[in-house]
Amino acid sequence: MPRRFGVVVVVAAAAALGGCGTPAPAVHHPQVSASPSPSPSPKPTSVTIIAPDGVNFRSSPSTTASVLGVVAQGVTLAIVSETSAGGGWWEVRGSTATGWVTSNPEYVSTGSFQTYQSGGTGGWSVLYPAGWQFAQQSTGALAFNGPGSQTISVTQASTTAQLPAAAPSGTGEKDVAAVDIYGVTTSLVTFAVSSGYLAAVAFQAAPGLAFLIVAKGPSAASAASFQLFLSTFKFPLPAASPTP
Repeated sequence: MPRRFGVVVVVAAAAALGGCGTPAPAVHHPQVSASPSPSPSPKPTSVTIIAPDGVNFRSSPSTTASVLGVVAQGVTLAIVSETSAGGGWWEVRGSTATGWVTSNPEYVSTGSFQTYQSGGTGGWSVLYPAGWQFAQQSTGALAFNGPGSQTISVTQASTTAQLPAAAPSGTGEKDVAAVDIYGVTTSLVTFAVSSGYLAAVAFQAAPGLAFLIVAKGPSAASAASFQLFLSTFKFPLPAASPTP
């Protein structure tokens, strides 16, 4: 308020002089431009099932509602509505019916994916992000290549003893955590590298079937892609019940 009072005095004094003397300088008020409001993120229009054994397609958003069917991994459904009740659910439209699936990110995702299905004995499958490419390496591993030099490779053998080393000789471990891969609990090892991200899992999936899965990337942000890859990895085993 003192500053406004001072401005009034200057203007009044100039008026009283009736044009005599030096005119009072014009008072310029700073222009304040409003910052544009950030645009809200567009709501997702579809959801993809990532749970290896699929999810239940229910008549209403509740685990006690009747099951209309089972939606398999990799299927994408159009979103009609959503609710946070009961842990969160998406109302989705199938080819012949409308129902509800869980919105738990462990089982479904609003991202875009492609499905890889291997052939031969011990066939396995996995979902990987749309836009990634895969190629067979000279070592026999299959490499999935993403943006920013991200790579996830899969090597298959009969036993874990036949798998190659996950990291160069002398590379120390930074962290070891338990991870579940299609019902098999194993260790997710993150290696201490000078830069970037290097992590791997090696496990015996079934008699005569072992896997080494290695992730490399320029930063720790690659860990999220690796976790999603592992959560969708599927191999021949007795299937569990769909959830939830």
